[in-house]
Amino acid sequence: MADTSLISSFGFSRFLRISWIVGVIAHTTYVFIKSVCEQSVESSPLQKRLNPTASTVLFFPDKHLACRQLLFEGRCNRRNCQFLHEETSLSKLIRVLLGAKESLDVCVFTINCRELADAVVLLHKNGVVVRVLTDDEQMGTTGSQIEKFRREGIQVRHDLSSFFMHHKFAVIDRKQLLNGSFNWTRQAVTGNRENVMITSDQDIVKAFSEEFEALWEKYDPCKRTQLKAS
Repeated sequence: MADTSLISSFGFSRFLRISWIVGVIAHTTYVFIKSVCEQSVESSPLQKRLNPTASTVLFFPDKHLACRQLLFEGRCNRRNCQFLHEETSLSKLIRVLLGAKESLDVCVFTINCRELADAVVLLHKNGVVVRVLTDDEQMGTTGSQIEKFRREGIQVRHDLSSFFMHHKFAVIDRKQLLNGSFNWTRQAVTGNRENVMITSDQDIVKAFSEEFEALWEKYDPCKRTQLKAS
């Protein structure tokens, strides 16, 4: 009865007009809120991780070296620690590496950064299949971490050429690529102008995975021994 009297007092056409206005306002409000929520989700770190083509770029040098204890333990209990306790390109890079669950294929010219080497060893100890390709002339340079890898049981292969094996990339779980000018050295971390692109674009990841497999096969020491014997 109340509804009928309301319609009668205002008139049916006026009631319809008011109902239409209320409906438009409600719909507009809904669309606006939905749009804001979708933009928030799309720009969130979680959505970027879920996006199969998400990419980001890290730039070096860092102004100082990140605290090693903070990098691997998440906290530092040293009172007078002289290292950085804030987010750096190195800390971001190590966090990406430590996200590997199944495999890590590293193909770099030279490796002497202990922090990056320790991340690789930690993955190996946690059951991730790690393979490393590097340049033969760089393995014996000061600070090289290649022998450390071998002592830990990590598979390492190298070229045997007067030309450089000059790649600088890594493939994580065959799903994510790290690639750029960045050599895995202390000088690259805190001295040189360098870059690392991180992408999950599957076409690009696939191309680099195939390049790694081709070089891994090419630098097989068993084949090298066979060639020498023949």
